[in-house]
Amino acid sequence: MQQNRILSALVQRHPECRERLRRRDYVHGDMIGKSGDPIVDVLFPSSGLISIVVNLTGGDLVEAAMVGCDGAVGGGAIFGAASYIGSSFAQLPGSGWTIRAADLASILEQDEELRATLFAYEQFLLAQAQQTAACNARHHIPQRLSSWLLRARDATRENELLLTQEFLAQMLGVQRASVSMFAGQLQDKDLIRYRRGRVNVMNCDGLANEACECHAVLGDLRRRLLEGEEGGEGGLRTAV
Repeated sequence: MQQNRILSALVQRHPECRERLRRRDYVHGDMIGKSGDPIVDVLFPSSGLISIVVNLTGGDLVEAAMVGCDGAVGGGAIFGAASYIGSSFAQLPGSGWTIRAADLASILEQDEELRATLFAYEQFLLAQAQQTAACNARHHIPQRLSSWLLRARDATRENELLLTQEFLAQMLGVQRASVSMFAGQLQDKDLIRYRRGRVNVMNCDGLANEACECHAVLGDLRRRLLEGEEGGEGGLRTAV
C-alpha cells in the first residue's frame, strides 16, 4: 500500500480509509476502465504499469498516457467526471488498491491539499496525452522507443519491464518489425537487454541520449506538478 505515493499520503492523513481499500492484482491485458463506462472505483497502482489508450475503429490501440506508482486511475471522478474518457488496461503485471470513488470523494471533501494533488495528477495525464500526440507526429521511431522505455522505467521504478515487442509496437502505433529492429540497435549499444519478453534498461543516460525530448519534458512536468519543484503547487508537503 505504501508504494503508491498518493495513496501513502491518503492513508497517513486519513487512517480511517484503510477499511475501505481493496487489493487488486492484475496481469497484462486486464481491463481497468473502459471508455464510456461509469467510474465506480479509483485505482492506486503500487506496482506494474497501466496504459490509457485510444481505441481506433479498426481495433488497434494507441497509448495516450501511462500510470505507475505515483498516480491513480479514475481520479477524475473526485472532480465530477462520471465516466472514463479513454480505456485503460494493465500493460505490465502488478497490483494496487482500489477505493470506491464516492467514498474517496467524501473523505477528501475537506482535504484541499490532497485534492490539489489528485487534480495535479489529472493535469499530468492530460499533458502526457498532448505530448504523445506531438511525439507521434514529429519524432522518429527510435527516439519514441527510447523515450517510452525511460518513461515506463520512471513510472514503475523498475529497470526490468515484462514487455513483448508486439505490445510495445501496439502502444507506439508502429509495426512490430520496426520495434524489433530498433530495439536490436539499442541492445547493440548496451543500452537495453531484451530476451524472452523482458526488457532491461541497462544505461539510462545513454538511453536518454537516444530519446526524443518528450521524456525530459514530461519528467520536468512531473516534478513540478507532483513534487512541488520550481514553484509547482501540486506537491505534497506531507512526508510519505
